[in-house]
Amino acid sequence: MRSLALLCFLALTMLVGCSAGATKLPEAGPISGTLTRADGSPVGDVLLMLQPTSVGFMTSFEVDAEGKFSGEAIAGNYAWFVAKSAKAADAEKALAKVPEAFQQGTLERRVTVGSSPLAITLP
Repeated sequence: MRSLALLCFLALTMLVGCSAGATKLPEAGPISGTLTRADGSPVGDVLLMLQPTSVGFMTSFEVDAEGKFSGEAIAGNYAWFVAKSAKAADAEKALAKVPEAFQQGTLERRVTVGSSPLAITLP
């Protein structure tokens, strides 16, 4: 009985201690945008991944055949890359059209999520 009380006390102490210093993230807001090539043609049927470089959480967006995407994200700066869609009918073929360098995360490619639509362009 005594060890059970001690165990409960330790568990409660850990929960309170861990949450006391937690920082609350800002709320995510709606965003939308397009993923295109330099010639203006859409890059579609892929997954756009946004990795925060400061505040936020990793976010993914299904990009439709017309290169459009929408969803929610916390405003801020993100690195981005393109990945294979789990929903596209021919996901392998769609991803094969994306240069390999853009299928990997890097801090060299950044985008700012805010109030205006995102326009992301591949070469």
